[in-house]
Amino acid sequence: MERDLGRLVDELSYEDSEVRIHACQSLKDSGYSEAIEPLKSMLEDENKWVRRYATEALLTLTSTEDIIDQLIHLLDDNDSWVRCYASESLAQSANPKSIQPLMARLTDQDYHVRLTACRGLAKFEAPDDIDPVINLLQDENQWVRRHACSTLGHWKSEVASDQLIQMLSDDSVYVRSAVCQALAATSSTQAILPLITLLNDEDVAVCTSAIEALTKIGDTSAVEAIIEKLNDENPSVRLAACRAMTVFSDTRACDPLLSCLNDDNHLTRQYACQALATSGNGQTAEVLEDKLNDEMAGVRASACQSLLELQYNQATNSISALLQDEDISVRRSACKLILYLGEKESLPPLGQLANEEDWWIRQYVFKAMAKLRNYQAVEPLITMLLAKEDQLQQRIKDVLVDIQDRVDDEETKNRIEETLNPSEISSTTTEGNSHTNP
Repeated sequence: MERDLGRLVDELSYEDSEVRIHACQSLKDSGYSEAIEPLKSMLEDENKWVRRYATEALLTLTSTEDIIDQLIHLLDDNDSWVRCYASESLAQSANPKSIQPLMARLTDQDYHVRLTACRGLAKFEAPDDIDPVINLLQDENQWVRRHACSTLGHWKSEVASDQLIQMLSDDSVYVRSAVCQALAATSSTQAILPLITLLNDEDVAVCTSAIEALTKIGDTSAVEAIIEKLNDENPSVRLAACRAMTVFSDTRACDPLLSCLNDDNHLTRQYACQALATSGNGQTAEVLEDKLNDEMAGVRASACQSLLELQYNQATNSISALLQDEDISVRRSACKLILYLGEKESLPPLGQLANEEDWWIRQYVFKAMAKLRNYQAVEPLITMLLAKEDQLQQRIKDVLVDIQDRVDDEETKNRIEETLNPSEISSTTTEGNSHTNP
């Protein structure tokens, strides 16, 4: 194998460019460290394909850091693909040395190179002078403009806020969406009114991006406009508006949110359940109780959680049925609601889940049985004790001892004693048998 790899290294110096190209391709991922220096020399080859494949091969054999100077040099290559690949590779390095060379490529004649360099700069901290990136907002290519917006958003550049706001009227829907995301990152309050205007954009993706941006900025002046979108004819817009109302709290949203509980999209129903916990009215809880029977587990779990937040304790029978739900998140939510809102007589059914694999459910079951502290709690606690839950072992024993002191039933007392002190019971039984048998 090493002999073959050595032969490939020799072929790098062949006059035939096809042989040199094949050698570079074959050395890729070879793990042959002896090829690194020869391949570096191939970066100056007259054939662009040799330079391309030599670059690819090198990056599989050594780190970007090791060839960073060569990659920076390749940014001036006369082949646009080589410049692109060098830009992309430099972006993977954490070396600030790459920043200025990449900035210089933002005026490259090939838009692929400008785009790649701009995207790569987002991997670094913002330099002192970001004007070259701001200038790309006026680039003739929509994808370059889009990535310029994304990079400025990644840098959370307040300096560029005014220019970004102006880009909300860009002809490209992709650019307008990217601007929304960038303005959300900068948390620019100056962008609120322009973003509200964009809620009526002809493109659904732009509209939803505007809702998401307004949600992240978090200014309540946008709430009324978002509430209107709860009744939008487009399902994606309704979904985004419902998700936004899980962040905002406004009772004006109650009626449209109640309508969203019957939306065809299960995620819209789920977010509507969550939002109604803080934006509902006196009838909200009863409607949410109906959603405990929704066909989608996420909706059932969210309805359960919202009922808990609303402190609604009149749905015990419906909630108890969810203890056997097929979905673990639903069972978990049901346990939590019964534990914290249910009366003492509603706690015993939680004992059925003593064997649950889910850590959270076992915690809820233990707390419920500790709260119950009667004969009904004994078997579930013993089941959990025998499962050797290290974090609960001593606490379970303490509760069992307390129950043993509380109850009058001898059978229950003995059952606890047998569990906590099996050796003593066995010893007593053996001793009794030795006195009765000669």
